[in-house]
Formats: sequence, structure tokens, C-alpha cells
Amino acid sequence: MNRYANGGASRISRYLTIPLICILFAVGCQDTPESEPVPTATGRATIAADSHVLHNLLEASDGIYSGSEPASEEAFVELKNLGVKTIVSVDGARPRVEQAKNYGMRYIHIPFGYDGIPDEAGKMLARAMQDVEKPIYIHCHHGNHRGPAAAAVMCRAAGKMNTDQAREFLEHAGTSKKYAGLWRDVSAYESPAKSDNLPELVEVAKVDSLVAAMASIGHTWDRLKLIEAAEWKTPADHPDLVPAQEALLLKEAFHEAVRNLPTDYDDAIKEALGHAEIRAASLETAIGKNDTETAGKELAALEASCKSCHTAHRN
Repeated sequence: MNRYANGGASRISRYLTIPLICILFAVGCQDTPESEPVPTATGRATIAADSHVLHNLLEASDGIYSGSEPASEEAFVELKNLGVKTIVSVDGARPRVEQAKNYGMRYIHIPFGYDGIPDEAGKMLARAMQDVEKPIYIHCHHGNHRGPAAAAVMCRAAGKMNTDQAREFLEHAGTSKKYAGLWRDVSAYESPAKSDNLPELVEVAKVDSLVAAMASIGHTWDRLKLIEAAEWKTPADHPDLVPAQEALLLKEAFHEAVRNLPTDYDDAIKEALGHAEIRAASLETAIGKNDTETAGKELAALEASCKSCHTAHRN
């Protein structure tokens, strides 16, 4: 098996080196969040320049990798060469379970969105770190945002990263600050106590239906209407709302809704959702430029588009 942590022979630099004292006491230190070890950051993360099939490939800690979705045979060969035994997907798309099995790897599916890491998902990530065979490869779609956030949480659960190191890892991974929920939940993560009843791990999770996706989009839409009423600023009575972030979440919600539909789903609905994503992207751009007039027009156009789609396909 290749050894990637040995100086110049390493193809991927380690993110951090865990002091021996933390290794010796790791098991005993995970009982409660208060007793977690405080690691010392001494390393760095680098992108594997020689990987052409796994993008943004990073090693967060010993045998804990993150990167893009393995979408080809070449990608699975790359993972096998890394020695990976378990793949954890936090993406909504159905994992390539059979392909992974062909290469002697197990898949675990813990999907979550760009708005943050739900408590249930955080516990499942902790269980994965505790139970599954390592090395582990964690991925989302492109390997920039949700995957690195999950890798950071897993390292925090095992006492391999503190808050500052986890945030530094997200910086290295290129995780956008626009996804404030991911940064928030990585920073605030607390390891479950041993007495906690952790959720079962599954190889294919039940992903939200289009109806559930539309409900989530509806909640984001309601928040954007509050922002519009506040002249595209954070409403005084909702200080937690960030205009550009809400527009970004709307865009990503439309994108994921399309991507997670079955291949034989109604093409007209796919096209309508695709157009909605484009409109939401224009809305995000307008808000970023503080162009309130264009933002208002884009939101109105998006509303008209949604109503038209609902009339044709829902009402």
C-alpha cells in the first residue's frame, strides 16, 4: 500500500500531524465534547496536482481524504491506489455502490445540502469515523464545499482537528464563505458522547423527493421576499438573513433538484428548473452588485416562471 505521509515520497501532503500524546489518548478523550484533545496544527493540505480524475483531492488527516465524486473507472482505480476502503458520499445523487464493491470498497451515504450539516448527519459522520474501515474518502459533487466540511467534522469527531484547524482546512479546500451554514456547523461541531445513540449507516440513503425539494425552495423564497421588502438588505427583524447567501441557496436548490431527478423524468420540468437556476444566478449577481432594480426584476421574473410551471405541472 502506498504511504502518502512520508516526506518527499508523498503524493499528497498531510494536512496536519497529530502529536503522539493525542494518538495515545484519543479513545479516552472522545467520551464528551469537553474532554476532546486539542491538536496542534503543524502541517498543511495540498491539492494533488497529478490527479486528473479526482479533483480537489486533499488529505485532511491520516487516511482521511476528501475530493470530487468518483465518476469513472479511472477514479475508482485512483482510490484503490490510495488504499481507500470506505467511501462516504454527502451528495444527493445515488452513490455508485456496485462500482465501489468491484474495487473492494464500501459506500456510506450521508447526504446534506449547502445550508448546513444537520445534527443527524453530524452523528452519522461521527459513527462513520468510529466504525468503518480506513482509509476513508469523503466526497460531494465537485469536492469544494460539502465534502471538505464533512471531512472536517469527521476529524473533529475523532479529536484530530480543533476549530481553527477545521476552518483552515476549509480554506485550503476552497469552501466558499457564501455557504455560511457549512462554516457555522463545522466551527460549532461537538463530538457525540459515547452514551449517544448514533444513527445506522446506509449505503444508499433515501433522498428527498422533488416535492420536498420544492418545499425547501419555498422556505428560501419566503426569506427572499422578506429581504426584498427590506430593500434588499438584511431585515431588521431577521438579522440572520444574508441577501446574497439566500439567493445562492436558491440557485443551488434548483441545481440539485434537477441533478437528483431520475434520468427518465419529465424533460419539461427539468428544463423549467434549469431556467429557474439561471434566473436565481442572475438574482445572486444583482444582489452582489447592490443592483436592487435588477434584483427586483429577476425575482419577479422567477416568480412568474415558477407560477407558469406550477400551472402546467402541478395545478
